[in-house]
Order: sequence, then structure tokens, then C-alpha cells
Amino acid sequence: MFTSVDSNRKNLEHPSNENVQLPQSLNNSIIKESKSGIANQIDHLLSQNDEYTKLQLTIFGITFIVSILLAIITGIFQGFTFGFSIFIGAIAGIFYLRLLAKSIGKLGKESSGVSKLQLLVPVCLFIFVSKLGSLDIFPAMIGFFIYKPSLILYFSRS
Repeated sequence: MFTSVDSNRKNLEHPSNENVQLPQSLNNSIIKESKSGIANQIDHLLSQNDEYTKLQLTIFGITFIVSILLAIITGIFQGFTFGFSIFIGAIAGIFYLRLLAKSIGKLGKESSGVSKLQLLVPVCLFIFVSKLGSLDIFPAMIGFFIYKPSLILYFSRS
């Protein structure tokens, strides 16, 4: 870590790593402070044990898997641009679903209504895809709504 020099002996001394001990609580706090916002949210989601959080994670997982499969299949049959546009739309749909779930989770505790913030996601997706020439608008909007069949798939399995 640090090098100390004794000017009388002109000898370098390096403290060994064996002598340096960080307490476990300090070590964990350093790790938690260094996490980014997304990693912090994922850690918060995984640390909760309630049924609503497990439902959210299951639906997000199903939506992600369905979107990857659909993007690959359409990429093979329709072309890379079509498949990638569907995948970008699906990621925006998952983000929309996350914002909606977060707003619903706060319902009754912190707020009396559902936030309208998530309505910006399809608008931003439309603007992003229309400005970027390498993506198509129609497949991106189809990809955005992949979360709906995933919800139907999840709730029809019982």
C-alpha cells in the first residue's frame, strides 16, 4: 500500500498485506457505496423477500427471454435491423413495466395515484428510433408491447 523510507538507513519498507485487516462491515459499506444506481436497485430488488417483488422479477425475466427469442427469430427471417429494432423496443417495454411496477408499489404508501412518468418511455422510444436511421419504428413499437404477451403467458400458466 504505502512505502516508507527511513532516511538514516536508506532502506525501503513495504508493509505486508497480512497486517492490513479491514473490518467486514467497512468492507461491505465500501462495496455498497461503489455500486451504481442500477446495481443498487437490483441489489434492493433481490434483497426483498415479498411476493410482489418476486412477481416483478419473474415477469421481467419472462419478458426479457421472450424478447430475446423474438428478436433472434425475426433477425433470422426478416433481417438484423428488424430484429434489433424489436429488441430495443422490448428493452424500452421492460423499462416501462419497471416504472409502472415501481409506481404501483408506492400506491397507498407514498402516493394516491399512479405516476405518469412511465408514459414518456414510448414517446422517447419513438423519437429515438425515428432520429436514428438504422432502426425501424414499426418493429420497435411491436417490441415495446412484448411485455403484454409475457403477462398473459405468466398469468395463464396456473
